[in-house]
Amino acid sequence: MGSAFRSIATAVPEHRLEAADALRALRAYWPRLDRLEDGDAALGTRYTCEPLEKLVAHRSLTDLRAAYLRHAGALAEAAARDALDQAHVAGSDVDLVITVSCTGYVVPSLDVHLAGALGLRPDVIRLPITELGCSGGAAAIAAAHRHLAGFPDDVVLVVAVEVPSLSFQPEDPSLDNLTACLVFGDGAGAAVLARPHVSRPRLEVVSTGSHLVPATAEVLGFDLRDSGFHVVLDRRLPRVLSSAARPAVDRFMAAGEVPAPSFYAVHAAGPRIFSALESALELPPHAFDVSRRVFARVGNTSSAAIFFVLSDIAGAATRGHGLGIGVGPGVTLELMHLEWVPAVVTSGAEAGAFTRSGG
Repeated sequence: MGSAFRSIATAVPEHRLEAADALRALRAYWPRLDRLEDGDAALGTRYTCEPLEKLVAHRSLTDLRAAYLRHAGALAEAAARDALDQAHVAGSDVDLVITVSCTGYVVPSLDVHLAGALGLRPDVIRLPITELGCSGGAAAIAAAHRHLAGFPDDVVLVVAVEVPSLSFQPEDPSLDNLTACLVFGDGAGAAVLARPHVSRPRLEVVSTGSHLVPATAEVLGFDLRDSGFHVVLDRRLPRVLSSAARPAVDRFMAAGEVPAPSFYAVHAAGPRIFSALESALELPPHAFDVSRRVFARVGNTSSAAIFFVLSDIAGAATRGHGLGIGVGPGVTLELMHLEWVPAVVTSGAEAGAFTRSGG
């Protein structure tokens, strides 16, 4: 029996940024964007934790840390509260909390700052994940699944929050910095995982796996300098995924005897990554439609993105077996065998549908 998502929740900050507005602002830093019409770039909508005019202003590392803790803390709390409420679980019921974030760094970890607000027990097990980048959300779900295999009566809360808008570097003219501005958005995701209720339909994690592509440490990540985080997005990344994804996925599916997927929960990274993975896995053009819609709606929210995708999939009650794919620095592929399990109706049992308000 797999680990069930009792709930999946997401949160975005209040400031909404449309593609046309983003392009107009970025032209001041990259004049080459003048040749793009406001509607030409497939950017969609983004959400940012602060107004645009404040995000492009230079600030110190001290100011960045304070802004990160304030905004990441609020977003993480909002998503976590929603997930707990949907699952009808109190903070005191949580046995393990896994927090994920790569766009800021605080000690003590983010879970400590959330503990009081969420009502977590003093003896709750805490696992902060800070250096897995965009794949951190999928890795955290895998860690929750492994924990529940050993402690099936436990309740696990997973929270991922990212505010990449704070990492804008106004004095960095690199293509990496531009690409980051075009694809990333702020947001948070959370989920409660526990032993399945067999009387309810549910999305389950059946098995997980991880694949580190050798000699790719310089392809994707963050470079911490005096001015803060500078994104590393090497143009080789789609080529790396094109060559590495198929053998990694084939091994994972063969080892776990995973049936042919009827749906895909892929990290909402952006069009070039979608195309590289679809080509490598020889999939039809619409295989990643859920992830594409999420990218258009909120952008690439880094480690939180997988929760936006899973929320849409669970809300649609997609049938059959699925494949989850997280992509992060390393280059790393985090893989998940997912399954939508129908209710087992027994005498006296009530079967309810999994919705975004419960599972």
